[in-house]
Amino acid sequence: MATNTDWIGTDQIVPPVGGNWDDANGLENFINRGFRLAFVAFGLYTLLNFVLAAFNFINSQGEAKNIEKARKMITNSIVGLVLMALVFIVAGLIGAVFFGDWNTLLDLQLTIDETLQ
Repeated sequence: MATNTDWIGTDQIVPPVGGNWDDANGLENFINRGFRLAFVAFGLYTLLNFVLAAFNFINSQGEAKNIEKARKMITNSIVGLVLMALVFIVAGLIGAVFFGDWNTLLDLQLTIDETLQ
């Protein structure tokens, strides 16, 4: 005897990370929060790197070695910020090209809600 299941088989598959099939509070919410936390952490690290670079400039006392170290810290921080911005731009472009909306990959919660409706 066959059971009457829908096309996704939700009576046999357990939803990810404690969610259920009727709301979008499971895995996609966890992923969104993880990305947000990572970007905030990277931003704070970059700010700390800028502060440490300024401290190195102030305490360099004209030594070329310490000035070069501070310049490298600033350069690395700027490159990191540019890479973070590029991640958002690429995610937006992929969403716009493949899904027709810039926000598709940047807000999984909204995308899942719209898909379930």
